[in-house]
Amino acid sequence: MVEQSDILKALQAEQDWHKAFIFTSNKEVIVSNNGSLKPEEVEFYTNAFNDRDTTVGEGFFVDGEHFDVHRFHPPLIYGRRGGPDDGEGIALARVKPNNPKGEESHWFLLITYLLPILSAKAVPQMVKFCEANIGNTANE
Repeated sequence: MVEQSDILKALQAEQDWHKAFIFTSNKEVIVSNNGSLKPEEVEFYTNAFNDRDTTVGEGFFVDGEHFDVHRFHPPLIYGRRGGPDDGEGIALARVKPNNPKGEESHWFLLITYLLPILSAKAVPQMVKFCEANIGNTANE
C-alpha cells in the first residue's frame, strides 16, 4: 500500500506541474501540493465525468481561477485558461485505486501546469503518475 507521504513526495517530484491534488469519490482530499481545493470544487470534480455538457459548459475552478474545459475523454478531462503569454492548463484523471478504502469507487488526480508545458506533455505524465502511484486510469 502506498502511503500519503510517499504520494506527496511523488507529486512534489513532478516539476512540470504547478498544482496537484488527489482526492476520492468520497470527497476526501488525500494530498495536495501547492494549493487547496474548496469543498464545492471537490464536489464538482467528483461528478465531472457524469455530464459532459455541464462540465464543458461550466469549466473548472481552482483557487477562484476559471479554466475552460475543451477536452472530455473519460477517464481524462482537460482545458486551460489565459492567453499565449500567461496560460495555464488543467487536467483531471479518474482512477480505479489500487487500495480503495471503504466505498470508494475512484480516486482523482487534478493538476495544473504553466506554459510552456502543454497538455501534450502533462496529460501523458499524469497517466504515468497514476499508474505508477495510485491506480489504473483505464475507462471502465
